[in-house]
Amino acid sequence: MAGKLQEGIYHSPGVKPGNFFNILFLRTLPGLDARQVGEAFGKLWQMYQELKNGKLTDLPEHPLPAGDLTVLVGYGANVFKLPGIQRQVPSQIREFGAFRSPLPTGGGPLLIGSGLRYADDVKTNPATEEIAVQFIAETQLAVNRAVVETWKALQNMSDLATGAAPLLLTGFYSGFQRDDGRSWIDFHDGISNMKSSERSGAIAIKPRPPEERWIEGGTYLVFLRIAIELTVWQKLNRQQQELLVGRDKITGCPLMSLDSEGHPVIKTGCPVTGRTDVLSPGNEAFFEPETVNETILKQSHVQRANHHLTPVSDRTSLRIFRQGYDFLEPLDSAPGFRTGLNFVSFQDTPERLLRMLTQETWLGSTNFGGDPKNQLTDMDRFLSIRAAAIFLVPPVVEGELFPGAGIFM
Repeated sequence: MAGKLQEGIYHSPGVKPGNFFNILFLRTLPGLDARQVGEAFGKLWQMYQELKNGKLTDLPEHPLPAGDLTVLVGYGANVFKLPGIQRQVPSQIREFGAFRSPLPTGGGPLLIGSGLRYADDVKTNPATEEIAVQFIAETQLAVNRAVVETWKALQNMSDLATGAAPLLLTGFYSGFQRDDGRSWIDFHDGISNMKSSERSGAIAIKPRPPEERWIEGGTYLVFLRIAIELTVWQKLNRQQQELLVGRDKITGCPLMSLDSEGHPVIKTGCPVTGRTDVLSPGNEAFFEPETVNETILKQSHVQRANHHLTPVSDRTSLRIFRQGYDFLEPLDSAPGFRTGLNFVSFQDTPERLLRMLTQETWLGSTNFGGDPKNQLTDMDRFLSIRAAAIFLVPPVVEGELFPGAGIFM
C-alpha cells in the first residue's frame, strides 16, 4: 500500500504555503554506516516534532509559539552509497538525479542543453549533500530556530574525543513569500501552477516495480538557488520585458498576438470589467495562458515552460508543482544586494524538469525566454545558479520512525 505525501507540499485546495522558508543540508560523517546515520537523523526528526509543538530541548516545560512549522526530508543520490544501505537507489535518481558540477574555475552549464549556468564565482555546489530538510512556517523565527536547534542537537551528538558529529550541517538557504503575487522583475509569478485538483497527479510517484514500491506516494524535490541580475532587466523597455515573459506587466494578462505595429495584444476580456489584474476575483480563467501562434510569443517564458499538454499526470506533459520563495541577501559589491528565487518543485520524476530545461521549444538553450540565437543584451546571464540538487522525498508510512527510515535500518 502506497504511503502519503509528506507535509510541506501545499497542493490541496485553499491551502497556501507559510510565509517563510529554510532548506538545510546535512553531510554524513565519513566512515559511518547507514544504521548509524539513520539513528542520528531519527534523533533530529524527533526534535523537529517537538519544535512543531513549541517545545525546545533547552526550555523544558516552557512551550513557545511554533509558527505552524512544517518539516520535510529528502535524500540525495549520495545517501544510497552508504555502507549497509537497505534500499536500492531508485531508477529515477540514478538516471535523472544529478546536475552537472560547476567548473573548478567557477561557472559552467547546469545541464547539457540548458541555458542556465552557475554563477562565475560558484566553484562548488553546496546543495549536493546526502540529506535535505525543508522548513516552512508562518514566522521567520520558526524556520530560523529550526536551523539553530539542528546545530545544537548535532553538537550534543558529537563524539567527546574527536568533537565530530554523525551529521554536519553544511549550509542553508532562506526565503520568503510575497503578498503581491509578483516577483523581483515586477511581473506576476506562480499563477499558472495547475489546478488544485490536478496537482497530486503530477506530484505523487506512480506505481513502481516491486523493488521500488516503497517510494510510491512520495515525490521528488528539485531545488535551485537562482540569482536574478536586475541590472540586465532594468535596461529593457516594458515591451521587451513583456515579450520575454509572455504577460502584460501591469495586469498579468497573457499575451495572445501582435498588432499591425508589432505591439503585444492581451487576451480579450482580461481582466474582467471592474478588476485590476489577473489576481482579482473573477479572472481565474486567465491564469493559464492559451496556445499562441506568433513565434516571438511561443518563445516567451510562460509559453516555453508550459505547452498546455494534458493530462498533467502524464510525465510527458512536463508539468511540475512549483513552490518558490524569493530571497534578498547583502553583497559587499554594487549594488549592495543580490535578489533571487529559491526555486522548489515537486514532481513524480525529476525527468519532467530536466527535459523542460534542456529541450528545444521548451527552456532548452535559453536562460529565461526569447530566441536563444538572438538574445537581447546580456539576457544570456540574466539568471545564474548558486546551488542545485535533486532529492527523493519518500512517503509517510505508518510505523516508520521518520520518512525514509527504511533506507537506513
